[in-house]
Amino acid sequence: MKEIIAMHGWAGDSHQWSNWEKVFKSCDWEWQTSERGYKEIRPHNPKWNHNSNQFELKRVAICHSLGSHLIDKEVLYSATHVVLINSFSRFIPINKENRHIELALNRMMNAINTPNEAAMLRKFHIKAYKPNYIDVKSSESNLLQISDSGRLRLKNDLKLLMNSDSLPIGLKSSTKVLIVNSEQDYILTNQTKEKLAEDLIKHLETVPKTINLQDDGHSITKIKNIKKVKHWLELDHAQNMV
Repeated sequence: MKEIIAMHGWAGDSHQWSNWEKVFKSCDWEWQTSERGYKEIRPHNPKWNHNSNQFELKRVAICHSLGSHLIDKEVLYSATHVVLINSFSRFIPINKENRHIELALNRMMNAINTPNEAAMLRKFHIKAYKPNYIDVKSSESNLLQISDSGRLRLKNDLKLLMNSDSLPIGLKSSTKVLIVNSEQDYILTNQTKEKLAEDLIKHLETVPKTINLQDDGHSITKIKNIKKVKHWLELDHAQNMV
């Protein structure tokens, strides 16, 4: 039995997983998406459908960016595998870039619930999809319709991102982890990626596997890259069935 729960990152929503869901469901994976509820979508925290400890059971948490810190901790704790897509333990690196990033994040925080909010979110989404193109103007109903309750979550979650300094709560040392890094990520610094790898190596019983993608940005859009993640999960599943 193979099932997945996916969690989007800051300012995202569950719609971003549509291509992922198609790819995995076509190969008999059960798929559920978590929803933070920033926009006109209700928050949703799914649970695993299968809770037995059968050897062949695979429960995979796929987390994008801040999603690893937003996903339900019980879901993360019960996952056999975790895929961390352009994720982090500590978002703000401890180096000379620190001040520049802090200033940028504070500007984003100050823009929430002001006339500058939509422009800030538009700029963030363009940067997250870069080098790939996103037609923000035609997608504004999807990207920028923040609800009042969602706006509060948006601010609180940005604070969580700014204060992050460790691995997400709930990640067990026995969990198998795949790190997916985009080489053209315009959101995360190389130091941030390196810190995540270091923290995982110290924490996990099995050294995490890393996939580096050359032609995607912070947000993964290409089907071929989604299939690379699926291939790793299914290869590991097959090896454990032998």
